[in-house]
Amino acid sequence: ESAARRALAARGMTEAVTFSFMKRETADLFGFADEALVVDNPISADLDAMRPSILPNLLEAAHRNADRGYPDVALFEVGPEYAGDGEDGQAIVAAAIRTGQHDPRHWNVPQRDVDAWDAKADAYAALEAAGAPVANMQVTTDAPAWFHPGRSGVFRLGPNALAVFGDIHPAVLRAMDIDGPAVGMVVNLPSIPPVRKKKGSGGAAARPLL
Repeated sequence: ESAARRALAARGMTEAVTFSFMKRETADLFGFADEALVVDNPISADLDAMRPSILPNLLEAAHRNADRGYPDVALFEVGPEYAGDGEDGQAIVAAAIRTGQHDPRHWNVPQRDVDAWDAKADAYAALEAAGAPVANMQVTTDAPAWFHPGRSGVFRLGPNALAVFGDIHPAVLRAMDIDGPAVGMVVNLPSIPPVRKKKGSGGAAARPLL
C-alpha cells in the first residue's frame, strides 16, 4: 500500500480520503450487486450504500473541484472497496482518476486531454512499485462496463486480474453529471503475488576479511 501510494504521488497525483459510502444510484453504475451492503441508517441520504468502487468518490471530488474552477484534477486513494458482506467481500485497492487536461497551462507546452494511456501508465507504476512481476503481465480488453469498451484494458497475470484502467464510460459520466474527459484505474493490491526472496538472501550478511 505504501509503495503504491508513493508511486502515484510521484506521478503528480494528490491523495484523497473519501467516505466508504455513496449514493445507491451511483453505486449501481459501478457494479453494486449485494443488497446486504445497503446501509440501514445512513448518516446522509447520499451515503446509503457501501462503495463497490472508489472511482465514483474520486470523480465526485473532481467534479467539486471543476465547479470551483479547477477542471484539471489528478486524484488517488488507497482504501477498501466492498463486493459483499462476507469475509472475502472487502479488498484494499489503489484507485486513481484524471480529468480535463493532462498538462498545466503553459505558453510553450501544448495541452492535451487525459486519455487511457495516462490511466494505463498510472496502473503500471503502482503495480511495479508494489512488486508485481510487470514483465510477465498481459493486457486484455475485458474491463468492467463502467469503462469505455474501446479505450480500456485489464492487466493480468495469467487469469488473475491485477488492475483495470481506461476512459470512464460517457454514459456513466452523464449519469453523474460530470463533463469529460475522465480516465481512471484500480489496482487490486491483494492480487499481487508476494515477492519471492532470492536463494541465499536470508541470514546475516557476510563479514569482510580483515
